[in-house]
Order: sequence, then C-alpha cells, then structure tokens
Amino acid sequence: MKILEIVFGNSCYMTMKNSSLRSNNILLFNLLLNVGDLSKIEEHKINIPDELCNENGNYSFKKEIVIINEAIKRKDKIRIWTSHYNIYSYLIMLYICNILKNIECDLYVTYSDEYDNVEYCISPSVMNPKELENLAKLEHKLSKDDILKFSNTWEELVKSNSEMRILENGIVKSVSISYYDSMILDKLKLLGSVKVSKLVAMLIQEIYLMDILYVYLIKKLIKNGKIKVVKIDNNRFFDNVIELV
Repeated sequence: MKILEIVFGNSCYMTMKNSSLRSNNILLFNLLLNVGDLSKIEEHKINIPDELCNENGNYSFKKEIVIINEAIKRKDKIRIWTSHYNIYSYLIMLYICNILKNIECDLYVTYSDEYDNVEYCISPSVMNPKELENLAKLEHKLSKDDILKFSNTWEELVKSNSEMRILENGIVKSVSISYYDSMILDKLKLLGSVKVSKLVAMLIQEIYLMDILYVYLIKKLIKNGKIKVVKIDNNRFFDNVIELV
C-alpha cells in the first residue's frame, strides 16, 4: 500500500524528504486556514489578507485536492502530520476529515506532541528525520466517529467564518483578529522600547504563530494608535524599534 504524507511547512517537508519516509508520496499543504475568509472553501479557494502573502491573497488549492483525490482512488493510506499545539496543521487535519467524511479510506494522523519531549515537539516542523520516523510509529487510525467529530468541528468553523481561528488547550476556537492584542501589548509594556524581531521572538515562545502573523497583528496595533515606531529601519520592518503609545 502506498502512503500519502500530508505536511504543513517547508521545514517539515524538507526534513521528511531527508528521512526514510521519503519513499512515500509527500504533499506540502501550506494552507493558512487560521486567517481569512472561508466562504469559498468548497470551491477550494481561500482569501487571505494580502499582507500575509506579500501578494494577492486569493489562493486556490485545487492542485492539492487533486493529489488527495488521486490517492483515494488508488486506495492509498493517507497520513496527516500535526500537533495539538500547531493551529496550521491541525486545521488542515480538520478540513481533510471534512472532505473525506463520506469516503471510505485509510486515514491516519500523527501528533508531534505525543513524542517523548512534548515541550520541544510543538510541531512536526521542529523534529529531525529520525524523530519523524519514530513519530510515524505513534500514528492513530481515525475511526468513522473520529472523522465525523473532526468534520463537524470544521463545519462549525466555516459557519462562523471568523477573522481568525486559534488552538487553545487542545480546542479550536473562532475569534476576532484582535484576540491576541492584549498579550502583545502586555509583552511590549514589559520590554519597553524594543526591536520588532525581539518582541515577535518572545511572543512565539508563548503562543506559536508564524512570525508574519505577529507582524501583521503588530502593524494593526500601530495603525490603531496603540503602538508607535520610535526608530525606523527602511530596509527591514523587523529591525524597527517600537514601544507603547
């Protein structure tokens, strides 16, 4: 039986390519389902804020769906790599459960936080090739009830279609884009005047989000007059020095 490995993140993809799992089909599914408009998700399209893409945020993932459908037709084993702490890959898992809820298939999931060092393994992306190989042995085969449960969670997220979706204490929630504003402002108050790069690094240690999302949220707070830039670096926003207003 062939295996289709579904991963989020270039790091996880490249690490898997350097592991013994490289003989499997590996699908890089870099879809930002935690932000943006889900109203066209059934058309395999999503609208992500342009600032998070550095280009037009209208994104089609039809090619990825074709690969998944081909794997289903071949009756391949499908394995999704995620974590109870990584919102990006976790949402992809929920979404795939939704599109496969009425299809007979062998669907598996691995959770990196079930590996030995839970605090370290918040995402498959931080694991080395040997760790990924060992994590594969901890896979879970999803039952029909599991798939339906995850599918229902996904449908609730699409129905609410909030500005942002988060993973908190193992539970996915629909929230406003300002949900983390207080955390960002409190951390900045503690640090005083600081480079954006340092603030983002410390925020990631508390809640794992991609750095570009934290930058997006910080820029919104600057625009809304909550944060001010006290030293501008015209070449790199990360090197700007900011502080509370």
